[in-house]
Amino acid sequence: MNLETNRRSLIIHADDGGLCRSVNKAIIDSLNKGIVTSTSLMAPTPYFEEIAVQLTKMPQADVGVHLTLNCMYEQSPWKPVSSPDKVSSLVNADGSLLETVTDFAVNATPEDVRTEIRSQIERLFEMGLKPSHIDSHQGTIFLNTKFLQSYIELAQEYDLIPMLLKPNEFTKKMIESRNLPLNSEDLERLTKIDLPFLDFLFMEDIHQNESFDVRKLTYYRVIQQLPVGLSQIIIHPGYDDEELRNLTDFSYNREYDFSIFTDDETRKLIEKQNIKLTSWDALKDTSNS
Repeated sequence: MNLETNRRSLIIHADDGGLCRSVNKAIIDSLNKGIVTSTSLMAPTPYFEEIAVQLTKMPQADVGVHLTLNCMYEQSPWKPVSSPDKVSSLVNADGSLLETVTDFAVNATPEDVRTEIRSQIERLFEMGLKPSHIDSHQGTIFLNTKFLQSYIELAQEYDLIPMLLKPNEFTKKMIESRNLPLNSEDLERLTKIDLPFLDFLFMEDIHQNESFDVRKLTYYRVIQQLPVGLSQIIIHPGYDDEELRNLTDFSYNREYDFSIFTDDETRKLIEKQNIKLTSWDALKDTSNS
């Protein structure tokens, strides 16, 4: 993959497609009206098919697989795409995905994770979508080197780009801050993979109490300070309605994200900073050419 020398390129990525109708609508509107350049879908969720059908009518949209191996919403449990008896280490007694990342980390086996990754990727193809990339809901893939190996191998098998950070100082600091079980040898192996890597990744916390202005200022500072290379900002669009409020106490943050990244002021800031907007699909086309 060849990015322009000394150019700052940015993917603005809308997370959690399929979470609920409110999020689905906001993602579609962000792709149509805003500067969002990419999204990814959660195949186990009840509203996955709704957004998948809409996106089949938007062939220009960059769509990925948001690998979802746990469900943090007690009020809306999700089943794996695989038959629960085929991935028994990933589910509880009623066949729903385990609730917390900790539960997943303690119980999940590499075999079951690989099976479910494959099932979720194939689910998007079954819906008529042509995904460009895969990424990981709540970072569960990065909790075990064998999970990460399956993530990379299956991405290559299905001609997808696995979202990965370039093994640099930024990545090392992120690994340390999150206590991920990856060491320098793991990072060294990644450098030998011929894939597009992110140089920088930013995601603002959606579970914190902050004002619209503070959240907007945070994003604007990140945009202004983006390094040379390929960066991604992950956002969580949604409409602050009753449906979303029934899922989270911080639904307003999702509407803030939607408002900020459909605001023409944000577009103008990116243009002023001479930042090139791109997508995983565009990177895939470049790397395959």
